[in-house]
This record gives sequence, structure tokens and C-alpha cells, in this order.
Amino acid sequence: MIRLGIVDFDSSHSVEFARRFNHVVVDPDQTVDGARVVLGWPGTSEMSPERIDGFTAQLRDCGVELVDNPEDMIGRIDAVLVLSLCGGVHLDRVRPFLEAGIPAYVDKPFTCSAQDAEEIIRLAGANDTLVYGTSALRFSEDVKRFQSRESVHGRLNGVLVYGPAKRADGNPGLFHYGIHAVELLYTLMGTGVERVTAVCCDGADVVTGSWSDGRVAGLRGNRTGSTAYGFTAFCDQAVIDQRVSSRYAYRNLCRSIVDSIESKQPAVANRETLEVVRFVLAALESERLNGEPVAINAIK
Repeated sequence: MIRLGIVDFDSSHSVEFARRFNHVVVDPDQTVDGARVVLGWPGTSEMSPERIDGFTAQLRDCGVELVDNPEDMIGRIDAVLVLSLCGGVHLDRVRPFLEAGIPAYVDKPFTCSAQDAEEIIRLAGANDTLVYGTSALRFSEDVKRFQSRESVHGRLNGVLVYGPAKRADGNPGLFHYGIHAVELLYTLMGTGVERVTAVCCDGADVVTGSWSDGRVAGLRGNRTGSTAYGFTAFCDQAVIDQRVSSRYAYRNLCRSIVDSIESKQPAVANRETLEVVRFVLAALESERLNGEPVAINAIK
């Protein structure tokens, strides 16, 4: 049984993950075997400090023991889940664990800067340990089903992804809710974006990526009207409209965390995670430039 620790309780993911790993409250088809959350540090939050007390009580109900400092978990856990709502604090939160050689899952957004993302990945490599981060939406049953039918619908030539993109101070641009749509875009298209353009208004972000193999794809992040998740895929043999449910996304993500820790291989490659960060930063820069294309390799 893998012993897990959670750092920061200002995101609902702290409760959702603990309930699935510890088999508390959720339905039997939502539980995950192979790991248990044993320790947690409530932490601090600049974005949602009002959520910590309530989530702390729920973590206690899951049987999680609280510690006074995150470093108190070192030596008592086998892996750590850094679940801070703000991506800007993730490097500081995960550093002591990676330096101690403890595998880490870092929640979305992985970071809000390319430099922080590179340093987290460097620390993991220097200490020969795992680091991994992504949105749970990658593991939706609808996405997995679509990918399993490539032999039927043919090569994916492009896609339009949509989902909510509410903004929040602390996670600029698409780093907040919009990160789910970005992660879904990369799940379907893969890496290789060369240029990004972004057109933004009060109600939405419309972002287009140009891939090195000539494909073009994009996303619409909605802040008004319906904020469902989904995509339209343009394939060789079909055009497919697919709504995306999050019903089993948390469960499947938690399963992938267990698999990654056991195999010592991240379910999403670090180079893809780094490109996702650069994609969002390039979209922010294009927005600043009133929709001018921004080369992703110019983002440092």
C-alpha cells in the first residue's frame, strides 16, 4: 500500500482524491486501490483561504492525520500530492519532497511559469524520482473511447476543444479553469505546437495552435453561457462531436497516479507538461499583442 501525503487543502481536489484513495463517502465504482492518504498539511492560500477549514474537517473524516509542517511528512510517506490551487506556489511546495527523493504528483496548473516548470523537472531528474502533473480531464471515459476508435474514424487532422475558462488572480489566463481545455487539446493532438494566437473578450478565449506537422487546432474557453466540456474532431473518415463527462475523471486520474508511482514513469511525459505551460504563456502573450502569433519556443 502506497502511503500518500497531501500538501495544501485550498482545492476541492484534496477531498476528492482522499475520498477515492481512502474509500470514504464515494460510490464503490469511484474508489481506487493501491494507495491511501495517511498525512496532510492544510497549508496556506492567497487565492481561497476560506476553503481550508472546511476541507480540513473533511480530510479528517477521511482518516487523514494532520502535520504542522509539510516536511514532517518526509520519512512517513511514499509519495506526495501537491494540490495547491495556485500554480505559482508549486515549486516551493514540491521542492523539499523532490530533494528527498519522494515521488510527486503536482496538480494543475503544474506551474504558471516556464522557469518554475523546468526547475521542478530538473529537481526530479537530479534526485532520480518521479514528478507528474495533469488535469483529470485527460482520463475521461469519453476521451479514452474516442482514442480507442482511431482505426474507425482515421487520423485526427484537427480539433476544436471547448470548456469553461473562468479567470482568477493567481492563475493568469488559461491557467485556472481553462487549463482543463488545454490539457484536453494536448491529449488529443499531442505535442509539437510552433505558434499560438489568442483572441479574448469578456465572455471567452479563442486560442489556436499551429503544429509542426501542419495541423491546426484550437480551443474556446467560455465564461458566459453553457460551460460544458467537449470537442469536435476532424478526422480522415468522420467529423465527430463529443461531449466530455468528468464522471470518472478523478477516479481514473488517481489510478494513473498509482500506476505512475509503481512504474516510476509519468502518465504524461514531462516534455508535454512543459509544453502545456508554454502554450498558456504564449496565449497570454498573444492576447497582450492583440492576437499576434507568438512562437512557443520564444517563451522562456
